Amino acid sequence: MPAYVHINMRVIDPAKQAALLPRFQAALQEVGGRILHFGPVAKVLEGNEAVLPLAGVFEFPDLETALAFYDSERYEPIKAERREAQEARMFVVNVS
Repeated sequence: MPAYVHINMRVIDPAKQAALLPRFQAALQEVGGRILHFGPVAKVLEGNEAVLPLAGVFEFPDLETALAFYDSERYEPIKAERREAQEARMFVVNVS
């Protein structure tokens, strides 16, 4: 069953963000993942926590693949650069 990584983020360094995006997309595709959507948050419907301005969902074939990707050597340098380029909150949802 698929797994979905949700991200809520703010870009803090647009140049670094633009540079890492093609590498992230290529690494994601290598493991069978894909970007389902990404864009500005239109409106917070519930909750009191301040939301960051952008949100996205990445689909993976299964939870194991999503977790392996996040912890992989391939993603590690991208993850480090991402942390310099954006402020983010991420979580994974397992569909069962």
